[in-house]
Amino acid sequence: MKVNNQDRLNRIESKYSFQEDSIERMSQELRNQQLEIQKLKEEILSLKESLIEISSKEGVQDEKPPHY
Repeated sequence: MKVNNQDRLNRIESKYSFQEDSIERMSQELRNQQLEIQKLKEEILSLKESLIEISSKEGVQDEKPPHY
């Protein structure tokens, strides 16, 4: 009976260790994705600002194309 309990305890510890490692890897991946999302948001904002600046310099905001 002791051997059975010891084996069972070893399996439980092994599963716990695996789960702990998995959670840590997922947590790290989540942090990486959050950083990437933040960088992408900043790039989009920068592109919007650039587009607004370019279109205001060209005076194209409210102009209709020549074929209208």
